[in-house]
Amino acid sequence: MKSYLALAIKELKAQKVMAALILLAVILSSVMSAAVGQSLGILQNMRVNQASSLNGDRHVTFHELRKEQMESLSSDSRVIDAGSYINLGIQRLENSGLTMLVHEYLDTALDQYPLIGKLKEGHLPAAPSEIALPEDVLKYFSEEIKVGSTISLNLAFSRLDGSDSYDYSAQFTVSGILEANYAGYATGTVMAVAGAGSAERVLPDQYRLYSTAFKVQDIRHFQETVDDLAGTLHINENCIQYNWILLDALGISYREKDASDSGNGFSFMAVACILVGILVLIAAGLVIYNILKIAVTKRIREYGTLRAIGGERGQIYRIVALQLLLLCGIGIPIGLFLGVLSAKGILTAATGFLNPDLFMADSSSELNAAIRMAGSGNAVYLLVSAAVTLGFAILAAFPVARYASRVSPTIAMSGSAVKVKRHIRKRRRIRSFEAYYARLNLKRGRGRTVITILSLVMSITVFVALQSFTALLDTSSSVKEMHLGDYAVTNETSGIQPESVKEIRNNEAVEELFTTKLSVYMQDESGKVPAELDFALKPGEILSIAGLDDAQLALRAEDLTKEDIRQLLSGKACIIKNPIAISYQGETAEHTILKKGDVIRVNGVELIVAGIASNPVTINNDGFVNGVQVIVSDETYERLTGEKLYCEVYPVLNQDADRDQFEAWLEGWCDSNPGSHWLSYLLSDAQLAESFEQIHMLCWGLIILIGLIGILNIINTVYSNIHTRVSEIGMQRAIGMSRVSLYKTFLWEGAYYGIFASVIGGGIGYICTIFVNAGASDTLQLVAVPYIPIIEAAFLSVAACLMATAVPLRSISKMSIVESIETVE
Repeated sequence: MKSYLALAIKELKAQKVMAALILLAVILSSVMSAAVGQSLGILQNMRVNQASSLNGDRHVTFHELRKEQMESLSSDSRVIDAGSYINLGIQRLENSGLTMLVHEYLDTALDQYPLIGKLKEGHLPAAPSEIALPEDVLKYFSEEIKVGSTISLNLAFSRLDGSDSYDYSAQFTVSGILEANYAGYATGTVMAVAGAGSAERVLPDQYRLYSTAFKVQDIRHFQETVDDLAGTLHINENCIQYNWILLDALGISYREKDASDSGNGFSFMAVACILVGILVLIAAGLVIYNILKIAVTKRIREYGTLRAIGGERGQIYRIVALQLLLLCGIGIPIGLFLGVLSAKGILTAATGFLNPDLFMADSSSELNAAIRMAGSGNAVYLLVSAAVTLGFAILAAFPVARYASRVSPTIAMSGSAVKVKRHIRKRRRIRSFEAYYARLNLKRGRGRTVITILSLVMSITVFVALQSFTALLDTSSSVKEMHLGDYAVTNETSGIQPESVKEIRNNEAVEELFTTKLSVYMQDESGKVPAELDFALKPGEILSIAGLDDAQLALRAEDLTKEDIRQLLSGKACIIKNPIAISYQGETAEHTILKKGDVIRVNGVELIVAGIASNPVTINNDGFVNGVQVIVSDETYERLTGEKLYCEVYPVLNQDADRDQFEAWLEGWCDSNPGSHWLSYLLSDAQLAESFEQIHMLCWGLIILIGLIGILNIINTVYSNIHTRVSEIGMQRAIGMSRVSLYKTFLWEGAYYGIFASVIGGGIGYICTIFVNAGASDTLQLVAVPYIPIIEAAFLSVAACLMATAVPLRSISKMSIVESIETVE
């Protein structure tokens, strides 16, 4: 052969339609891979920005540092973006359930917390005894507060282990009003900012301690670096706070997360990402394979002729491969360009409808700039997209080239011999000849039918899996889990009578109600507590007994066995929160340690320790008073304490409930129950939901883009199948088939393609959804079937198949019968 390239070009010119279809498949494949790479890269960066804004742009915070420790940590070469603040104390906001923390931020440390320092009016405090207050706390002060007002705060400072405390009063001048930030309501905290030098003016030297937030430069050795820093500076483990929201978003492993992992050894998040990427590429590769196989099958006689005149198998390989490489050389650059434009265009357009505040941007233009920056430098994505698309195209072409090269020259030149196998069939009535004939056509070309259906299956699976994938992008979900209910109704003084709790439960707006009871027993001077125990508390420890409703107790018992949960709910077992270990001058003080399986006796009741709690039960978002906490069921609590009063309840409203009306009723309820007050988590949840909704909409832009590309691939595949049967259509019409019957036959084929693919794709999509949801929970378990995405995908695929069948069939049916039979392509 004189030139493989010339022959390959001649082959492409001779089959223009098939070349155009393959080129379109290559373009769509590269558009899909480029769009997925670019969009996931942008979305991941936006997800990290969301995490940084919600809980600070930091990896770790070391608390209770002396000045020399803070300076040593900040100057360490392994640490970057270090910022420090001093805790001036906390102010309890009356009748709110909220605690206001007052911090003095050093230098640019406030920049690490973008949601805290957003001004509504005035200016940030710059001088000692100046303060900026959040807008949402102003209503909890008795006097009207505005910029320039002087306020007196009763602040309480205490160490994290509760070993030392200092209460004092101080006056501040309000320099500014901060924008309301409800993200801290989940933990019952709001932040106020004090001016530089305030701590030196109001705090004695021994209480002037620093908290330093920082990032670790080498995240590959993150935990090792943190441990070494803590060891060098003699930092107690209880004074180390991990920013779990940002660390999880970045995929950085840390000790607190490792302790709660199930030992999977490999992130389900990574599995989900790889799974979606593979599905996208398989879908594209199957389209290319199907069209190329049809093209090669049509020209099998010519390849047989080439073999007959001396062509070798390797030469046939080169001809087929060159044809694909020529088309890839044209299609991949076009596809990459369109993919980048599509990804950024859709994501940028979506942000025009959104509030940019929670993405650390003050305007949509800043948010768009952030998207452009997030997408810049992603040349690696483009190179990978090009390489992967080309690789999958070559893999798709390999079996086709092998088929063309291995065919016998004699058989190829004489035409494929079709062996007709007749099966004994029962005689039955054919209700629809066109549907019956369509099923026979599908069975006749089983290989092509399977490949076509697989192409559709992959597109449907990708569509379903991507909708589930959005859940992995929500970094605020862990914050939402930090509180129960839509409201917290508290009475820490006199308690809430059961009859009053019943009034809340019976309110028509309330769908569910969680309840908490808590009793605290302090040691007297002789070291005794007013409770009968068969174990001794260590000096300074208290005993607390918490009673939870069954639903809340079950949430805390998720890691227990069914038998442990049964005993817990029946009153035979308890959960224990052990005291926090206190270290002093490098030595850990002696403290009580109870283990799972221990049997204890409290006020004459014998209880098995079914589990050890990591978090204590608290009321009104107060801190944990160090000691032993016994967590039991509501009924068991009454047996242990003889008390029936509730300390805190958490109503959950119906979806259609009138929030304003319920809050007005709740205000009246509190008036009739002296000492009671309520806190709404709805504003907090709304703010967190808004932050995710923005990412959710961006991700939906990607889903719609991939869905459109999948539909185009479906049309491309079905169109190819129809176009290759022009001669067959002419023959059917020649023997008397009407146009209507012809239409029905091929439309039934298209419908069958869509129906079969929807059933299979829905099943595989559900399996992918299981893996994707495991990425969010790190637990592989069955989840609810995503009916809506499956139905949407089925509807779109069937509609696309019918459209792909009807459009080319209409033009082909208008051709002359003779031309249809004689047509080459």
